Amino acid sequence: MKFKSKDTINLRSSPSLSGTVVGKILAGTLVESDEYTWKAVTLPDGKKGFAAGEYLEKQTGIPTTPAVPEPVVPTVAKWFKPIRADKFVVTQKFNVPDSVNYPSTGHHPGVDYGTQGEENVPIYFVCDGEVIESGLGTYFGNYFFYYVPTVDRTFLYFHLRFTAPTKGKYPGGLQCGVAGNTGLSFGVHLHLECMKGKKTSTDRRNLLTSASALLATSDDPDTFLRSRI
Repeated sequence: MKFKSKDTINLRSSPSLSGTVVGKILAGTLVESDEYTWKAVTLPDGKKGFAAGEYLEKQTGIPTTPAVPEPVVPTVAKWFKPIRADKFVVTQKFNVPDSVNYPSTGHHPGVDYGTQGEENVPIYFVCDGEVIESGLGTYFGNYFFYYVPTVDRTFLYFHLRFTAPTKGKYPGGLQCGVAGNTGLSFGVHLHLECMKGKKTSTDRRNLLTSASALLATSDDPDTFLRSRI
């Protein structure tokens, strides 16, 4: 708070008359101080010390200099491979023609990471995010939709061997399951999709109606991840 010196007084090194005089406070000088009998004083030039409170008059209505906030350092999201590193190899690319299994779009809406028949290959959350839907579907098998707010993308994990994680927030890099062969699948693999925005299975069904709609609403998940990992 602000005080004005009523007279020219000594600025001392400690809060007593025995303190060494380290400077002078001229009459009429405005200083920053506190409410104690011996006041810790900061002079306009930045010098600090103590002065007898009886010689300082509290000032009101004088605006104080607002504190400068600490700069906010943006948090950089950390990304992870969706499957064990040695299996992070695309075995079926995004958007390749496939009207048999995907009649609505006529193209593969995600990427596949095959395990070459190996069981118990772990899969992982690609970043900090939230499971917004999970379940067991005729085509998806054990699946979940995972929303990553930092990039406004939803990653779709299909064909897990075991029950998918329940709704809730999870850290990136945590194991979220095991690649499997559930649902419409022809071998052990992770099918991964990347849709723009926060999307559910209902959104997916309503949006993926053509080849052009696929490209408008989805990214190549492998390209998206490799640019960030």
